[in-house]
Amino acid sequence: MKDLDLDKPSENLDYKLVPAIGDDNSDLWNVELLRSPYENTTIRYNNVRINGEAGNISYNFDVVATENVEYTIDNISLQGFASEVLGDILDVAINEGYLQTKDTNDGNQSTADDSSKSTD
Repeated sequence: MKDLDLDKPSENLDYKLVPAIGDDNSDLWNVELLRSPYENTTIRYNNVRINGEAGNISYNFDVVATENVEYTIDNISLQGFASEVLGDILDVAINEGYLQTKDTNDGNQSTADDSSKSTD
């Protein structure tokens, strides 16, 4: 049995994936944050790059909605939590087989395809 890590974000407890439509009618996913102090804040991940050789992931995100003016993309605390949430989303997507990647031109990196399903 897997140990429960109460500090690690979990879908539907600490965040919720919410389908959205982009300005160009593309399908997107917003992430509604549920854990205090970030409740009532919604973010959207943009470019997610996986560099297997360096063993790291780089990403950026936008704050789509918030009731707290301090929660911007420059807020270090929000960046940390967004990183933890992204880690959980990727873990679930990998374990459930939803993660789709595509190679970039340099052949060293992949980007996550945001067309993956929600894990509700």
